[in-house]
Amino acid sequence: MDSWETTFMEDLNQLRVSINSDFCALALLDADGFTLRWKLASGNENERYRSMKFQPGRGLSDTVVKVGRAVSLNLAEIIFTRKLHEYPIMLAESLRSAYAVPLHDGIQVIGVLLIGDRKKRLYRPEEKKAAEHAGERISKLVSRHSLDRLPPN
Repeated sequence: MDSWETTFMEDLNQLRVSINSDFCALALLDADGFTLRWKLASGNENERYRSMKFQPGRGLSDTVVKVGRAVSLNLAEIIFTRKLHEYPIMLAESLRSAYAVPLHDGIQVIGVLLIGDRKKRLYRPEEKKAAEHAGERISKLVSRHSLDRLPPN
């Protein structure tokens, strides 16, 4: 594992443990600025997240990246709106609740930090704030690295 991966994994593990969540993952936009790919995960049950990518206008790319602010996700609502196919990470990791935070490089969104649980959960304001602070910290770390040096998966 590269040193940048170790640093990011420590942040993901620390966030997951501090808010008692089941899952925490980092997705970054490719160099094209449109395709979002999962890079690292903590608490994952499998490695399927590594092959997932999101095209513009769908799922997290549409809600978090386009809007540029945090979003709460609930599996029941996603099923009700018939958009489950747009959130494959929810299925792959059996998540019933999630909170997604955009990662910013100045004003531009460069990725997403996702925390999730395999049970229905409402995230408290202090848990959301912890995720947002972790997102700011990770954004700064990502900004220091060239996105071209991050592994493609």
